[in-house]
Amino acid sequence: MIRSECLKLKNSLGFYLVFLFTLLELLTVPIYLAFGRSHVSMTDLSLMIFLFFPLLVTILSILIFEQESLANRFQEINVNKKSSRIWLSKLIVVDFLLFFPSAMIWIITGVSQAVGQQGMMIATASWLMAIFLNHFHLLLTFIINRGGSMIIAIIEILLIIFASNKVLLAAYWCPIALPVNFMITGRCAYLIAAVGWIVLSTIILVALSKKKIR
Repeated sequence: MIRSECLKLKNSLGFYLVFLFTLLELLTVPIYLAFGRSHVSMTDLSLMIFLFFPLLVTILSILIFEQESLANRFQEINVNKKSSRIWLSKLIVVDFLLFFPSAMIWIITGVSQAVGQQGMMIATASWLMAIFLNHFHLLLTFIINRGGSMIIAIIEILLIIFASNKVLLAAYWCPIALPVNFMITGRCAYLIAAVGWIVLSTIILVALSKKKIR
């Protein structure tokens, strides 16, 4: 199933969107930190990059949902007894794809700046944020229309800004703030909570997808 989902994603608009965003990061982030005249730390720069994630992942989730809908109006998933595995395969493939514009960038940047530990911390926070957004926004495609999903993405951007100013440190109810809180404080409790939110959104997605498609 995972191979099938990889083939569907190959040469798709969503794939090229992630590829272009990753390429843009590779051409700007390490170079800016190496040669930029103004003093901007890796953490500060990563927080600015995080602001693009909600819109990037929202567009990707919409494209994936519409690709499946336009191809066969979910008939293949409807008749398949392993429909849950199909949706989980979709999530896993996109999660892996999102490794490149999130974690890979900061691992490379950390090594190039001789701060590998900080790079790994940012990479972990970045990928967890991307994974949560992927699962959550694919879930939203079953509930609200594209416009509503984009509005929520804008709200998420505002919440990231609030979290970067340390005003959501106690907000375990706000999953989008948890990776930012981990990056700022280094507390693993935020990572555990973020994983919990990812698992919860995945369970709801799988359950809801069956009812909505049928």
